[in-house]
Amino acid sequence: MSYNCKMNPVLVRMVVVSMTIKKRLLLSHVTVFIVPIIMTLMVILVSTIGLLLFARSGNHIYIESSIEFQHACEAIHHIVFRHIKENEENDLEYWLIGLLAPEQNYILFQKGNETIYSYGNSTLATRGQQEFEHNKHNYEKFGRDFTDINTLEDDFVCIEKQVIDNQSYWLYFVSEKSSYNKDEELERAIERTGYFTIISLMAFVFLTSLFLSRYLLRNILSPLHKLRRGAENIREGELELRLEHNSEDEIKPVIEAFNLMAQRLLESMQERKREENSRKELVASISHDLRTPLTTIKAYIEGLIDGVADSPAKRDRYLKVIKKNADELNNMIEELFLFSKIALGQKAIPLEPIDLKKMLEFFVSENNYAWKKAGATVTLKAEEHIIIMGSYLLLERTLSNIIGNSIKYKPEYEIDCYIKLVGQDKIAILSIADNGSGVPEESLKRLVEPFYRTDKARSRTEDGTGLGLSIAFRAIEMMKGEMRIENVKPHGLIVIIELPIFQQEEG
Repeated sequence: MSYNCKMNPVLVRMVVVSMTIKKRLLLSHVTVFIVPIIMTLMVILVSTIGLLLFARSGNHIYIESSIEFQHACEAIHHIVFRHIKENEENDLEYWLIGLLAPEQNYILFQKGNETIYSYGNSTLATRGQQEFEHNKHNYEKFGRDFTDINTLEDDFVCIEKQVIDNQSYWLYFVSEKSSYNKDEELERAIERTGYFTIISLMAFVFLTSLFLSRYLLRNILSPLHKLRRGAENIREGELELRLEHNSEDEIKPVIEAFNLMAQRLLESMQERKREENSRKELVASISHDLRTPLTTIKAYIEGLIDGVADSPAKRDRYLKVIKKNADELNNMIEELFLFSKIALGQKAIPLEPIDLKKMLEFFVSENNYAWKKAGATVTLKAEEHIIIMGSYLLLERTLSNIIGNSIKYKPEYEIDCYIKLVGQDKIAILSIADNGSGVPEESLKRLVEPFYRTDKARSRTEDGTGLGLSIAFRAIEMMKGEMRIENVKPHGLIVIIELPIFQQEEG
């Protein structure tokens, strides 16, 4: 699989309103709840405006049956008496009563014997007047309310009494019977008002739904579309692409996860390139390092065959050179084999609980003689038993490579090495320090790369494979630990290894 990793950074911006999707949905539900209320108010408003326009246009309502008269009585009752209870008497404006045809109706409203309001055809006042005066006389002495609706030969008559604040109010309403079909104008007005109301409501519902849909979908689909485009860009190899989302909503974690994924892919790609370069360097270095001892072995063998070594002393020296180079080849092959096994992980090198203190004591005592012979004094300080999950092979090779490097690149005089083990916060800290010449700061991070050598501070490399510290670094990583290399002032080098302490499960 190949990637086209473009180095020009790409930034996709997604700026949305700072509101979560949950809040948007809640707002939508509230709006849906409020819409019917607004629609009802609109119907009331439209009906009121329609009636007002109908009244001001000169058209009137005609009462054509006793049922319509009863409805008119109820309406006038609410208009008159509710208005009296809530307003001053001189502020009365009964414009709704004006919808009734004045030539057909007569309305009289009195407070005791004082007329407050009258409307309509006064010639109709004489009809039923006798009955009105009679009822008024009979019920005046009673404190209770009453209503009397009668149908006379030519008229509909309503007489009503209400006691408000210990004051008697009288309503007298008479309507002359009329022929039918006199309300054609009203019916047309109501029909037009109905059409207008239905169209208005439909338009209102449509616009509200359209607004809510666009409001919700715009803030959800837009980030999703940009996520899709971002994924397509990642697929094309633009691993430096990052998405920006300025709203604290449910989409932000998705954007952050996308950016983290892109970052991990970029790091993985870069790591793969580094590993590929390392493999190329590894092949090149192996070819070079294997060729040198093989060439030497071949030359000395040819010398033996051709009889150049014509004395026992020469033959003995030739054989020693051949053995030395064969040992170098064997050591290089072993380290390459171990390097490959570490790459395979625990399948190739299983881990087990190890007492670091005991392991270090045994390791130092076993190698102390060889180290002294090579000009190194190694001191161990380990006061507590610490158990880790590790491999004896990896730990011994790690320590051998680190101390071997100190000996290999030591100054002309002898070198001192110090091994120290302490436990701190569930971490075993193992440090190996020397008093050598140290390493240039710019080379510290590259010491763990395969076949990397520093020529200025440590120039004698004929005895090394260049894999020692790289094997040590990867071995510690395999044991879930960390390794870092630092210079020591005024001079020297220290390797710090941190490994997790083994926590035995209870029960």
